[in-house]
Amino acid sequence: MATGTVYLDVDDEITSAAARIRGSEATKVALVVPYGSRIATSRMNFRLLSREALVNNRRLSIVATDPATRALAASAGLPVFASVAEWDDAAGGTLGLDGSSSDGATAPPVTPTPSAPATPIVDEAPAKTPPSTSTSSRGKGSKPPALEQATLALPVAPAPAAASAAGAVVAGPPVPRGLPPAPSAPSLAPSAVPSAPSRVSVGRSRSMPQVGAPVLAAVAVAVLALVVAGVGAFLFLPSAEIVVTPRPEGIGPIALVVRADPDITSPNAAENLVPAQRLEVPVSAADTFNATDKRIEEARAGGEVVFQSLNSGAENTIPKGSVVSTEGGISFQTTATITLPRATIIPGTPIEIRPSSKSVGVVAVKLGTAGNVSANAINVVPRDEDPELTKVKNPKATAGGTHKEFPRIGKEDVDGAMVALQAKIVDAFDAALADGAGAPANATVFAETAELGESNPSVDPASLIGKEVPTFDLGLTASGTVIAVDASPVVKIAETRLLSNVGADHRLVEGSVEIVPGDPTVSAGEVSFPVTAKATRVPILDSAELLGLIKGRTVAEARTILAQFGDVVITPWPEWVTSIPGIESRVTIEIVGQTGGSSDESPSPSESTRPSRSPRPSATPKSPIGPDSSASGLPVASPAP
Repeated sequence: MATGTVYLDVDDEITSAAARIRGSEATKVALVVPYGSRIATSRMNFRLLSREALVNNRRLSIVATDPATRALAASAGLPVFASVAEWDDAAGGTLGLDGSSSDGATAPPVTPTPSAPATPIVDEAPAKTPPSTSTSSRGKGSKPPALEQATLALPVAPAPAAASAAGAVVAGPPVPRGLPPAPSAPSLAPSAVPSAPSRVSVGRSRSMPQVGAPVLAAVAVAVLALVVAGVGAFLFLPSAEIVVTPRPEGIGPIALVVRADPDITSPNAAENLVPAQRLEVPVSAADTFNATDKRIEEARAGGEVVFQSLNSGAENTIPKGSVVSTEGGISFQTTATITLPRATIIPGTPIEIRPSSKSVGVVAVKLGTAGNVSANAINVVPRDEDPELTKVKNPKATAGGTHKEFPRIGKEDVDGAMVALQAKIVDAFDAALADGAGAPANATVFAETAELGESNPSVDPASLIGKEVPTFDLGLTASGTVIAVDASPVVKIAETRLLSNVGADHRLVEGSVEIVPGDPTVSAGEVSFPVTAKATRVPILDSAELLGLIKGRTVAEARTILAQFGDVVITPWPEWVTSIPGIESRVTIEIVGQTGGSSDESPSPSESTRPSRSPRPSATPKSPIGPDSSASGLPVASPAP
């Protein structure tokens, strides 16, 4: 029959151990349990492993250096050994773990040689036997399963062939390996028995008749049976394992509105405030503009015209300022008054009339170059003259009409430049906001809070008006503000508010915290962050208090009492037990998700002589929110299965 050894780590769980037993190819499997193992915290773990081995056709033994671990394993009906070497000896020796030889045959008894009658003398004091418990409730003649198995597995060696006349010492039944010596820890395994009288000295007695070897063997078996019965009664008293899963309770949802305040430097959870930064955003704009206004200088054209009169009956006086013009409408005024004599009639055939004439200076009515007309262009007489009797012409072109323009900055030019520069200032401010306005990388700029201050020109605009230049330069500078907020403290504030509702008598369920930030809003330049937080908590239960409520009550009553605290699973042992034992050490209460505070397996009578088991360090649970929520120091419970 193949054998195999499976070594566990301290942190291996029951599922891992069961899987490794199933995966072993050996029929006889030794499970090596290290000191401080999680498996050794409950007798139920060893029962589950025993059942797993039985289902998978494995013969399981427990190897442990810790006496308390061996006691728990033995109470679950498993063979126990103090070392792998002992298990190897038992598994590979003449007698196997079940008392059979290595080839499968049962070792034959050794027939003792008759000798002189001897009186058995016990050299060592027998171990104290714990008070036995009546087994009448199990049925007549029945034994606890593990005790019955242990009793059946005990090998008994017969007495030696002969004893010396002076009183030879004859070895009694062999002491099994893997058990602590009596009276320290009366552990019991299926392949071993607790410490009992280890040797029987047989010698001659003058007052007692000599007894044969068969009688000595019968006496030894009876003594061992008494010891086994006592130890079994101590180890297999009724017990109960209780698992309580605290009932979860919801916290929230809690709705908060966290405001950003530029006047604080650190978050204020009491007033739901987070710091904000009011950023200064300087902007400027400048450009060159054309002067559209101008100063104009003009001069009137002048010349000379000649009037002719064909009136032979009278003189014709043309006053100063009389207007003559060209056919195109360019007007001129005379500069003096002239009188035209009568025209002369020259007799003859035909009669000839010789007109009189006189010249006078003229100037253009309008300024500018329009009065510069060509010769003979002026031919329209004044309005009150008869054009049939009076004629006018300019023998030479008029001249002297001029038009000069000088560019000049007007008020319209300055006003237009200011409007254009102000638009550029606004564009520059918007671009600075879009580029982050110099805010820290973890802050968000809220453009709705932006304010642009008054613009300042580079020169006084009024001083530019009237300057005769074709172009001019003008610039504006301004400074604006905007609020930037790092929103990460908002979640911290919501977390703090949520944790304040847990209560000292409750724990958070790990992974249950849910914080949902809403979209920030801006009103009257103030930024607000809506946020909703919720979580699940479970009450912190005291196993001692729970035990005080249920010990001595029926299983049904205990289940009803504990149901108010959560889901309850009660596993009495043996299964026919109907009430919770009144002995506290016989009751194990496990509170799911809660470390500490639960009763452990009862120690054996010699527990005080054993080295104390140091508690296994528990991992600090991680907070469900934020990078360092554990700093709050609040309890966090594992999620309920």
